[in-house]
Amino acid sequence: VRITAALLALAILLAALTGGCGRPESTGSESDDRDAVAQIGSTTMLPLAEGWQKAFNRKHPDVDISVSGGGSGTGIRALIAGTAEIANSSRDIKEKEIVQAREAGVTPVEHVVAYDGIAVIVHPSNRLDEISVEQLSDIFSGRVTSWAGLGATGMGNTQVVSRDSASGTYEAFKELVVTMGGRDNTRDYAAAVLKQASNQAVLALVARTKNGIGYVGLGYLDESVKVLPVIPLSMHRPLDGGEAVAPT
Repeated sequence: VRITAALLALAILLAALTGGCGRPESTGSESDDRDAVAQIGSTTMLPLAEGWQKAFNRKHPDVDISVSGGGSGTGIRALIAGTAEIANSSRDIKEKEIVQAREAGVTPVEHVVAYDGIAVIVHPSNRLDEISVEQLSDIFSGRVTSWAGLGATGMGNTQVVSRDSASGTYEAFKELVVTMGGRDNTRDYAAAVLKQASNQAVLALVARTKNGIGYVGLGYLDESVKVLPVIPLSMHRPLDGGEAVAPT
């Protein structure tokens, strides 16, 4: 997943950093005299954004930098509305969002800052050792609803957990997995999928749900869940076996 930060044009961003562009006029108090910058968007990028905030403030302690999540779409909407100087996004900005931004007098510029992976997670007691993209597509689109259909008997129905539609990771997973890279664009998330507002919420729900399955950004993995290596679409397994890809 390409992670981008959709920024205002550089000159405008620098103006915000040095002059508090778009902020209320000072009332004379010390706190009001500080420049302010808001970063809003992808929860996948929160650890990065918080790191940038701390590093910048070590050199520029007079600048107030606020960092919040809410999803890539939330950040881009805030950028368009003028309530954020930086929109952190785990997806590309859409053409219609660029049009909306320009209509609002904003010229968004994308800067690729990192690449991330998506990990498929299940409860630690899950009996599967790996899973294919095709199987994941069947699960998240609702075509397969029982673990028995995946070779894991005695586990009942699948409880599928996803990020919500404001998330760039939600859209990336849909494109890469649910539609199998565009091989079947009629597929979408099933109505029964439990949608969560953050990576942390997905992780916590899967960790306490024995029949649960979900996905998170690599930076949020911990020992409370089991990670399933994924067999890519391009892999044609020989009879003597092949390797599924574990997230690294």
